[in-house]
Amino acid sequence: MGAGAIPIQIDKAFRDRVKGRHKLDVFIADAGYEGDDCVDVSIQGGHFIMTPPKHLLIEYKLGKIDEARFQEAFFDYLEKSFVQHQHTWDNILDKNKIVLICSCNSDDKSCHRYFIIKFLKMFGAVYKGKLK
Repeated sequence: MGAGAIPIQIDKAFRDRVKGRHKLDVFIADAGYEGDDCVDVSIQGGHFIMTPPKHLLIEYKLGKIDEARFQEAFFDYLEKSFVQHQHTWDNILDKNKIVLICSCNSDDKSCHRYFIIKFLKMFGAVYKGKLK
């Protein structure tokens, strides 16, 4: 541990924070959406706190890991991100509405946006569907 580092148990810090409930409506939209509530989570330049590591997403898309393994690894990444970037996560969770966009524009559950939605539901978020 480096000088000035604060030892933290990520699991405990995350579990303490997840107890808070937020009134966040979550939508998805195609990559062209440009509203103020837009959160780009695409692998090419998306918001780093919610974008999965490239190697993880590629392994999932190629079928090298199954959905359960992808979710486990991605949720682990999101939990660490949540603890490390609490202020940014709080800004997102305190909004009334966000719209997740991804360059894949997939409407099926293979897009990692659906895993982000599952993650956000732990904080009380509600998935409202796709914006047209």
